[in-house]
Amino acid sequence: MGPKFLAKVEEVKRLLTEAEGFYQSGRYDLAMKRYDQVLKLDPYNAAARRGQERIDNTKYRYGEEAYNETRGRAMWQLEHGWEQPVRQYGQPVGPVVEALQREATGTARINNKLNSIIIPKIEFRDASIREAIDFIRQQAAANDPSPEGRRGVDIVLRLRSIGRSNEPVPVTGTTTAGEAVASPAPAGALPPGESAPPPAAVVPAPAVTPATPSLPPVNPAEARITLTLNQIPLGEALRYIASQAGLKVKVEPYAVLIIPLSEQSNELITKEYRVPPGFISTTVNIGASALNRPATRVGAGPTGTGKDTQESTGGQLLVNREGAREFLESQGVPFPPGASAHFLPQSSRLVVRNTVDNLELVDALVEQANVAGPKQVEIESKFIEISQNNLKELGFDWLLGPFNIGNNKVFGSGGTSGTAPAANPNDFPFVQNGVPVGQNPVTAGNRSGNIAISANALDALLFPSMGATAVAPGIFGLAGVFTDPQFQVVIRALNQKKGIDLLSAPRVTTKSGQRAVIEIVREFRYPTQFTPPQVPTISGGTGGTGTVQVNVVTPTTPTQFETRNTGVTLEVEPVVGPDGVTIDLNLIPQVVEFEGFINYGSPIFGTVAPTTSLNPITGITTLLTPPSVLLTANVINQPIFSTRKVTTSVSVYDGSTVVLGGLMREDVQKTEDRTPIIGDIPIVGRLFRTNVDQHIKRNLVIFVTAHLVTPAGEPVNVSDEEEVVPPELPEVPLYKK
Repeated sequence: MGPKFLAKVEEVKRLLTEAEGFYQSGRYDLAMKRYDQVLKLDPYNAAARRGQERIDNTKYRYGEEAYNETRGRAMWQLEHGWEQPVRQYGQPVGPVVEALQREATGTARINNKLNSIIIPKIEFRDASIREAIDFIRQQAAANDPSPEGRRGVDIVLRLRSIGRSNEPVPVTGTTTAGEAVASPAPAGALPPGESAPPPAAVVPAPAVTPATPSLPPVNPAEARITLTLNQIPLGEALRYIASQAGLKVKVEPYAVLIIPLSEQSNELITKEYRVPPGFISTTVNIGASALNRPATRVGAGPTGTGKDTQESTGGQLLVNREGAREFLESQGVPFPPGASAHFLPQSSRLVVRNTVDNLELVDALVEQANVAGPKQVEIESKFIEISQNNLKELGFDWLLGPFNIGNNKVFGSGGTSGTAPAANPNDFPFVQNGVPVGQNPVTAGNRSGNIAISANALDALLFPSMGATAVAPGIFGLAGVFTDPQFQVVIRALNQKKGIDLLSAPRVTTKSGQRAVIEIVREFRYPTQFTPPQVPTISGGTGGTGTVQVNVVTPTTPTQFETRNTGVTLEVEPVVGPDGVTIDLNLIPQVVEFEGFINYGSPIFGTVAPTTSLNPITGITTLLTPPSVLLTANVINQPIFSTRKVTTSVSVYDGSTVVLGGLMREDVQKTEDRTPIIGDIPIVGRLFRTNVDQHIKRNLVIFVTAHLVTPAGEPVNVSDEEEVVPPELPEVPLYKK
């Protein structure tokens, strides 16, 4: 055993100790992480596996409690749904939640600062360009809302002697009183008293002729700045100052350059960019035109368009990628003669040949695309449906036999069931000679069981047993057999609860802008067209036998079928927003279930012509009418499907969950039957009443959760619990007496 092995053993001990500490403190994810680290060092460490099993069991018990809590909350939401909302008056509008934005870099960061930094007041009187730029630097740092240490903008001043046209355009500012202040005329300007062209009508300088001598060159360092501005962005302030000194502003990734106007180059430069795969937009067309066509590429040629076309050999997908030049021109990048752009999707490289100024625009586009972060999204759509059926019934069923009232001339008894058949002996416990004790019903008008609660019409067709007439079962009976009169009472009671829960959570990962479909389905084929049954001719019997001859019947036969997918389907197209946090989703989650069949056919019976029969003894001829004959059941079954589907477009923050929709429904059926007069007597009247109460509750909620993930499958924004390392305690010297 060498030192490396001993060090590994000590590391395993340390990790196991930390894992146990995390588990005891309820930080199960960190404990699981420590056990994974142990198994990486020692793949056959049984203690780590036992620890992971213990964590899994703990999480499983938590899952059971979470299930109970979710079910309880769903039932509470159903009950809460009956509450009428109270209208609010005079409530202020809540604050608008702004979307999170990632900080840009490069030229995009500089441009953001130039637009966001607002300088409250600028006032120059005969100031030099260096003094003006120094003042702007100080104001930019003072008014920058960025954190300490990142405030301000680096400004580089590059001065060079330049010449001026003989008709300079004065740059004016606005004083606090709103009066225009003109820039002082430098040497060689128009003499006093002569009017200059108005600033709004700027005309290009005319060509210099020998009759008009050119003005001597002016050094920008000697230019004087006179300017008054209020509440102006930093970028505009720099532009005004540079224009008065014969300079221009150029934004670079790390600083702002103030350079001479003469520094203008039309030289074409080739630059290569690494861009995200979805930088050039794609268009997806679905149709038969994509059948069996190979992938093609249209060459750039002299125009440098570079357009790609990819067509599926399966015949359903056609992807057209916009040309790089067309895409950049649509974003405002000009292409002078000789400029070009090519996009290589295999390596995600963009090659652009353009001027320096135009390449700066491309830099900003690429920078913005890279700031958006990874373009791979994991989407999970979750269906949670909780249903519960509560049924309660309590009633009394009375039978009362005949009895005399005071003498042998007046008698009384229970009633009848109206047009219904007599009391069924199977519904009563005390029966004599096939007749229930008491015989005559008293509470026959009180409904019970399926008579009191009607099933859903469609459910009754799918499940005929639900629509059958049946009374509630009796739980206790009492009878007076040797009394006068005879009586019998049965207590009918029910207290049933049935819950059905559904959880479906399809999950799929795809690139930004690419449609993805996941299907966990079973194909269900069912007939849609049938041939009618072939019914033969039926002939009657002859002679005295009365026999009937029936030919073979061809029943209804299906001829065409359709296929329906039953299960879970998720179709989604995510697009990551420019801030790299917001995800726009176009999604269609769907759950389809097969409920059963409904028979749309009806039996076909055949009739036989009457026959005669001669009795040889009596000589009497008898007319025989045979019964109808069932030729075919003529079953035409058609399926019934239940569908839960949402088609929507939402915006979700990375790692957030949004409710797409749902349904809360509660069907309530109540029956309160009582026997007239007797049922109205206090206390005693309860024995002649039947109360049935059924509540069918259903709560369906559909969620969607989106995560940005790296190509390795790891989340971009890690939400794991932060590991807090305890600080080291200072050494305390020992106290000596």
